[in-house]
Amino acid sequence: MEARLYQDEKAEFALSSMVTMIMILLFSSIVAGMTLMMIEQAFMESRSQSIEQSETLNSIPLVLTLEMDSYDSTGNTNDRIYIVFKFPYASTNILDTNVKWALICDNGEPAQHQHNVGLSEGDFDFATLLTGNGLDQNALNEFEPHTYYHMIIRGSSPNGNGECDLEEGLEATLVIAVENGRTTEIDFLIHEGIEAGEDLMS
Repeated sequence: MEARLYQDEKAEFALSSMVTMIMILLFSSIVAGMTLMMIEQAFMESRSQSIEQSETLNSIPLVLTLEMDSYDSTGNTNDRIYIVFKFPYASTNILDTNVKWALICDNGEPAQHQHNVGLSEGDFDFATLLTGNGLDQNALNEFEPHTYYHMIIRGSSPNGNGECDLEEGLEATLVIAVENGRTTEIDFLIHEGIEAGEDLMS
């Protein structure tokens, strides 16, 4: 009788050990699966962030030409700047409305330590290929990498409400910004006797 009880205890111990082992294996498998999922998710997020960051860093507008297109000595109605540009490092096309420009100029003398800063602004919706006139809103919808474009920037933008009036002796700044991308800033001088076609980058 005692021998049978002893054998039953051995069987129960072996069975409980086997159940415990199975539970440990199942738990280990679940933990390993969750760990792999977490690692995979982390790599996917890292890859997505690196792609987005790469596209952002590569969206650098390169200005090749900045010239006075026309000069208005009595206001800014006919102040126009001609610009040739491209996106040599972009990995994908960029919407023309996602590229913004701002023309900033100080049109006043210091008065009580304050300056009269004028601002004109807009987007690159009017840009065209070099075969176009540089002032056509319907010419294209996006910029392709490694392609040359040009556009005429108007001092009266937006909608005739632009405040930047280019004057002789004036120092101004042109800022070009790509949405979720990079920004280019160009300082230039309107020298005495400025005429159409003169280079503003030299």
